[in-house]
Amino acid sequence: MKMNVKILSFFLLTGIGLGIAFNINQVNLTGTNCSPDLSDPELAASRDISLVTLQKLRANRGLINDEICSFPDKKLAKAIAKANNPKPDHPDEALAFRRLQLQDENKFIPTDGLSKAATHVKAMRSFQAQTNTIKPFVAGIDNASWTAIGPGNIGGRVRALVIHPTSPNTMWIGSVGGGIWKTTNGGTSWSPMNDFMANLAVSTLIIDPANPDILYAGTGEGFYNADGIRGAGIFKTVDGGTNWNQLPDTANSNFYYVNRLAISSDSTTILAATRTGIWRSSNGGTTWTQTSTLNNFLDIDFNPTDNMLAIASGFDGKVYYSTDGGAGWMQSTGIPNTGNTFQRIELAYAPSNPAIVYASDYRAGGGPTTSQIWKSSNGGQIYVNTNNLTDTFLGGQGWYDNIIWVDPTDDTTIIVGGIDLWRSTNSGASISSTNSGASITKISQWYSAPNSAHADHHNIVAHPGFDGVTNRTVFFTNDGGIYKTDNVYTVGPTTGWTELNNNLAITQFYGAAGHAGSGRIVGGTQDNGTLYYTGDAEAWTSPFGGDGGWSAYDPIDQNYFYGEYVYLQIHRNTTGGASISAYINGGLSDAGSGSTANFIAPFILDPNNANTMLAGGISLWRSANVKALTPNWAAIKSPIAGNSKISAIAAAPGNPDIIWVGHNDGSVYKTIDGTMASPNWNRFDTTSPNLPGRYVTRITVDPINNEIVYVTFGGFSADNVWRTDNGGTTWTDVTGSGATGLPNVPVRSLVIHATNPNFIYVGTEIGVFA
Repeated sequence: MKMNVKILSFFLLTGIGLGIAFNINQVNLTGTNCSPDLSDPELAASRDISLVTLQKLRANRGLINDEICSFPDKKLAKAIAKANNPKPDHPDEALAFRRLQLQDENKFIPTDGLSKAATHVKAMRSFQAQTNTIKPFVAGIDNASWTAIGPGNIGGRVRALVIHPTSPNTMWIGSVGGGIWKTTNGGTSWSPMNDFMANLAVSTLIIDPANPDILYAGTGEGFYNADGIRGAGIFKTVDGGTNWNQLPDTANSNFYYVNRLAISSDSTTILAATRTGIWRSSNGGTTWTQTSTLNNFLDIDFNPTDNMLAIASGFDGKVYYSTDGGAGWMQSTGIPNTGNTFQRIELAYAPSNPAIVYASDYRAGGGPTTSQIWKSSNGGQIYVNTNNLTDTFLGGQGWYDNIIWVDPTDDTTIIVGGIDLWRSTNSGASISSTNSGASITKISQWYSAPNSAHADHHNIVAHPGFDGVTNRTVFFTNDGGIYKTDNVYTVGPTTGWTELNNNLAITQFYGAAGHAGSGRIVGGTQDNGTLYYTGDAEAWTSPFGGDGGWSAYDPIDQNYFYGEYVYLQIHRNTTGGASISAYINGGLSDAGSGSTANFIAPFILDPNNANTMLAGGISLWRSANVKALTPNWAAIKSPIAGNSKISAIAAAPGNPDIIWVGHNDGSVYKTIDGTMASPNWNRFDTTSPNLPGRYVTRITVDPINNEIVYVTFGGFSADNVWRTDNGGTTWTDVTGSGATGLPNVPVRSLVIHATNPNFIYVGTEIGVFA
């Protein structure tokens, strides 16, 4: 038995991102008579852009003049959009949106919510095994017949990578939203280690030098990006990653954001850089002691040859060193603290001469945005500037993507990574982003991925056998997954790169929709755009850039599908993905603002008429001609008291007059004359009994009996699925409990089988249940 699901919505929501969208139809550029030798005003004029835009392209996107000159018009348009809208330095609103979906009525998010849910799932499986209730088919689905469809060619953000020291084809990566993955064939294929680990936001990994089967994973992405997910401490494996256990002493708020881990070469000491300070363990992670109470540590390293020496840095422009194995810390000198809003510093020892330490220094806010390289010749105690430049080679967002690497065989060769990668062979003395020069080489080109490394670099790791002669292989992790070069000395912007995202299914989807007849799928993702699938898991395409959100697919015409950029900015594709999508939200006045629409805001096609779309800001909007050249929009539901935003929309199959709407505050409304110009709305969350007063994630109307409706909620709560059998007059909690009920986690989606309404499927924070 096979089930044909018309709309696939089982993608787990694992993060809130803020990329940058662009509309190519709004930009018309030319590049005639362009030369990189022109002055800035002449170059700007040749590309028909302003001088300010030219400067932003260099500062915010890490571009050099010859790239700006040679850019194809469409790619330059995308670069301009991102330069004008860099990743935000204050992502409070997006973080608040993420919390809104996780918190209960009292705004509480338990630290052990996912851990308890994982235990619940194990109990369910145990109960089913003991009672012989495990069935080949559950609600019409063969529970062993799931097929991964990718994207296999578009990775998600990876901040952590470790390589087995003696079997280098074995590697582990930590995804900030997709957990830990392992390859045993050098990246030809990847497998997830534990999808039911209590937290999948992995920012750092370390491997025990004495026993490669022992690894530690730090969770929580504490770099202040909008889509950073809170962690749940540090996890440990003793079997190469098959099983992971949370270290009990880290199951508390001090370890919500473990940004970096370091382990001494004799395996005796582990250091953790967290938002709450530096923590130290000398017994394999069993107990931890805080050795620095300063906040916002982002980087920490042990000296590769002396276990008593260590260095650390963070977000406040200060650098520290330790001479007693991390038990005590002293502040380094030489790098000025300029009082900028952000001053993130990344550190790296020179493996061939650990007395040399490099620092990549990024400053922004409250003064000029600058990037500088510093060098210490006494183990990180005193630093001197190597390039004497006020430059922006990190691309204007070094608070988010900033990494520095030193050649293991040559202490003067370094690579620094921000949006793109730069290589210097003289300790960084000639780094400059204005133009390429004789002793500095730009070695990646973000807009050429996958023929070059993807943008936004977070980690650089040399092959364990790197010797600079016969082995020059280096791996790079970034917002697009993992890439490598087999010759770090000759790799160039579009030559020498290999993308290794083979079945690395960590792309973060916010929503998806499918076309039943063709099997095509469109989905919105964090920072990788709205993606499109036509049958090949390794060939997804991106008809719209930036962040994607909700999606919809015309059930009749496979050429029409819809996506959105943040805050309800809806775009439409009419060519089956053959061209760039275009915005259609003109006249939808709630769109484009965080004050009038959720960060990821809902919209749906009316199941009764694919020409009608409903979209939710603080009002409910309708377009009855959404396939027209310029759709018309009208508000058909006014804002409620407090302007709580709309979080869920449903229209009854078979009766377009019945429309349901849910809000962030738990309010639920219904109209039975939804096709009228001004429908009447009644509130139904305060009937008997009251529904939970928390974020409404989804409303689903039974396709056969529209009096039956399900409403699902966020929060780590015990009552997240409710049903009415009489159109909202009364409600019943159908979440269940114990080994036959759902775990206490946010329920993201609920779908009813098209012909058998007893078959129900829910997508939750921890998996799919039926």
